[in-house]
Amino acid sequence: NHANMRYAFINIGLVPDNGSTWFLTRQVGYSKALEIIIEGDKIPAAECLRLGLTNKVCEADELMDKALAWANKLANMPTIAIGATKRILNFAMNNDLYNTVTRESEEQMHLFATHDHKEGVTAFVTKRKPNFIGK
Repeated sequence: NHANMRYAFINIGLVPDNGSTWFLTRQVGYSKALEIIIEGDKIPAAECLRLGLTNKVCEADELMDKALAWANKLANMPTIAIGATKRILNFAMNNDLYNTVTRESEEQMHLFATHDHKEGVTAFVTKRKPNFIGK
């Protein structure tokens, strides 16, 4: 596996941009973010996976097949709930527990009324695979 990433800005006398410092410090913590940014070295794929900078690692010749398989898996899931999950996680990054729990409740109330929730419960009760449609 030859994939890697690099925060190379330091190598040309600059700092990372487009929110890179904000995202990186939240993902790996201050000390590791500082190391990654000021050293400007390549970070191998396995290390990126360990640090949570990527979700998955595969061989280069498997990339498209793996990416399409994951995309198809997600597309067949309750996409409304996936979107709500992303919103909650983004909210939770900058809010306290009380406000996050409140936001979860609000999202949950909305999801209770969706076709996908009803389909998921019906499929569970009747022991069949759900057919989610994103509504």
